[in-house]
Amino acid sequence: MLNAIAVLGLGYLAGSGVVTNAAVVGRGLFRAARTAAGGDLREAAVEALGGLAAPGLMSYGALAGLCAEVIEAARSLAAPVRDEEVGPRAFDRAA
Repeated sequence: MLNAIAVLGLGYLAGSGVVTNAAVVGRGLFRAARTAAGGDLREAAVEALGGLAAPGLMSYGALAGLCAEVIEAARSLAAPVRDEEVGPRAFDRAA
């Protein structure tokens, strides 16, 4: 049962990623075609390359945001311990 749920979840993530990336690339290529039809071939090439690079840049931005959030959460969890005043050690108290 757990395997079926895992397969469905992974299929959902893969499917949504493919659809999102295809839409972003398609949008960039459509913009490039529209610009090329207008006669500006250099700008059309830039639009096409931007459309092809966009999924990678979106993934990088999402991963960087996740890492920043994890680091901030770890920092806020460790702050009380980091800021705590260091008292005498336990073996010093025993003597």
